[in-house]
Amino acid sequence: MTHSHFDTQLDLIEQQFTELRSVVLAAHPQQVQAAASALQQLAVNLLQVADSKEGRAALQGRSRMQRIKSIANAIHPLREGLLRQSAYIDRALEVVMPSAQQQATYASGTPYGSALRQSGTFRVLSA
Repeated sequence: MTHSHFDTQLDLIEQQFTELRSVVLAAHPQQVQAAASALQQLAVNLLQVADSKEGRAALQGRSRMQRIKSIANAIHPLREGLLRQSAYIDRALEVVMPSAQQQATYASGTPYGSALRQSGTFRVLSA
């Protein structure tokens, strides 16, 4: 079996995904961003290859589809790990800097259904 351009792209994606996973586990934010950007570019390249005649023929292979599915299934735990790290950093920031807590953009902090505040435009209503 020959190693096609599609297989080469899949190899590169798997290699970059492994690198991204190790960087996420090491918790290096700048490296995570660089590795994620590189993975995104490789995914775009794979889509371009898959859109060609050779790529459509390559997608008919069962082993290639299994490789793509395994990468897709591995993304979910990686995403959960990133969300967990983000929550951990947010909690640590709240401890160190309580004023860094994000205030509500539009809500006034009153519970739903409470009395509305008057805007000042119509202070007196007359009939």
